[in-house]
Amino acid sequence: MSKNTCKIIGFVTMIISVFLIMGGLYLPQAEIPALITITCLVSGIILCVVGVVFYKILKTD
Repeated sequence: MSKNTCKIIGFVTMIISVFLIMGGLYLPQAEIPALITITCLVSGIILCVVGVVFYKILKTD
């Protein structure tokens, strides 16, 4: 993969992770089971880490 492709993938995954984290934090607790909110939070954090790896750490020449 080229350097620009890795940066684009990293940026997109970080954007998606922000929405998942916000959804996990702000979904109403009365209507949605706790398992869904915890799943949103965990998947958002994992995607954020993957996005940082793709955007900053992974360097291809």
